[in-house]
Amino acid sequence: MEQTIEIKNGRGFATIPTGGVLTFEVQGISERDSILQKEYRNIYSRYISENMTMRLDDFVVPIWGDGHNLYPQEVYSVTSENKLLPEVINKQVKFLFGKGPRLYKEVVNGEGEKQRRVRVPVADPEIQEAFDRWEDLGYDHPFEYLKNIITDFYYVNTCVSRYHFSRARRLTGNITGRYLPILALSYVGSDEARLATKEKSPTKRIKNSDCKYVIVGDWMNPNRYDYEVYNRLDKSNPFKYPTAVEFNTDKTFTKWIYAFNDWFKGLFEWIKASNLSPQYLNSYLKNALNAHIHVVIPGTWYNAQKEILQNICSENLTGDSPVQTAYKGVKLVDEQGKIIPFYESMMESLIRNELRTITNLMTGEGKNQGKLYATTKWGEDGWEFQEMPGKFKDFVDSIITYDKRADQVILAGKGIASSITNVENDGVISKSGSDVYYNYLIYVASLTWDEYICTKSINNYIKWNWPDKWKEGIRVGFWIDIPAKLQDTTPSDRPAQTATADNKSNLQKTEEQ
Repeated sequence: MEQTIEIKNGRGFATIPTGGVLTFEVQGISERDSILQKEYRNIYSRYISENMTMRLDDFVVPIWGDGHNLYPQEVYSVTSENKLLPEVINKQVKFLFGKGPRLYKEVVNGEGEKQRRVRVPVADPEIQEAFDRWEDLGYDHPFEYLKNIITDFYYVNTCVSRYHFSRARRLTGNITGRYLPILALSYVGSDEARLATKEKSPTKRIKNSDCKYVIVGDWMNPNRYDYEVYNRLDKSNPFKYPTAVEFNTDKTFTKWIYAFNDWFKGLFEWIKASNLSPQYLNSYLKNALNAHIHVVIPGTWYNAQKEILQNICSENLTGDSPVQTAYKGVKLVDEQGKIIPFYESMMESLIRNELRTITNLMTGEGKNQGKLYATTKWGEDGWEFQEMPGKFKDFVDSIITYDKRADQVILAGKGIASSITNVENDGVISKSGSDVYYNYLIYVASLTWDEYICTKSINNYIKWNWPDKWKEGIRVGFWIDIPAKLQDTTPSDRPAQTATADNKSNLQKTEEQ
């Protein structure tokens, strides 16, 4: 007998050669199909969202975000609540900034296969004086400007700069002295800057190059504050406008207007989970991690207290005045002084008061500590307290384990080794010096493109103010010193000797005394 097998939509049957039929179903395949279809729908919805625009007076503004115009705000809102990401990004900013911007030239050393391009520092008093004059003109120091630019780049892969031109900008691009075509650059926050165009054809898709304007404003409150509209820098004719804004992006694959960072979308759920972990633990400490007690109340105690209450109420009703106005927190006289007869509910109040007294003794700093569950038991006189089992350790350990995994995924998604972020297994700083050293070398070697994007505008500042010096190869870059291994340094040059001014050993100090 020939065997037949048919499969359709995860279900099917198979004939058994010796006789009979085996039916089967692949569990979860329908769910996977629905997930796949959902992803296809998400692709089209994201495409529609990315091509959405908003009208602002005569301008068409492409929105920056998934169904909203607040992508930088979204990234900051999610990452700022994370215990790890803000400091990781801050370290990336510091790694790139190094010891600050420096003027340099590239020279070639060696011959043949041993040729290497190296940066040689350049001292140019004229350019340095122009940089130092930024603050005198009312603008941020170049260090502050570049630090803000780098921060925006690592959050949203975007750098926005405003050019402040002099009135004599059109005369020449090589004016010496105090009259330069470009006086200074200033940082424009990516959270406030959006591209805009005045042209929108129903048959043409808007791209980055079509946007000739940059609108700066508060996109969280679009109708509350005024907007500033700037012409976008025209690199073919940079001095065309009295002022201009340069909108530089590190293009994202398939995105044609704005840039989106590489890690936020993929790490979004992990970041949310990492943000929720301390909330889960705090909630558990507040509401669950305490003594869960089962109180067994003897029936004989219940009857005895009930009899006492009945007797007091009877005496209160027969006498001219109440014998007792309350018993163990149970009111026997109302606010008007009227005697209350015995009710069964009085016993419930009595038990609640007794339990409240016990829980007050058990309560610690948590608001909901000291939980009790009470039942009645007959045949014994004393109250019995039984501890209810709770798997506190299992719950806490599972949260901590997941949180560690989330940290590992976040660091991997950011593309930065845990050893150079001072985050290692169980939160211990990496103890391997070589691990830190080589991971740092690899990371620094990958910063060429980051530096190029972040220094585009300030290098244009040199290019258009001093064309001759630009042709000589003078550029601005970040000076990043590579620390030497301790084994390659003399004892006097090691951090332990140079961290303080007092380098004398304890033995020397003792001899001097």
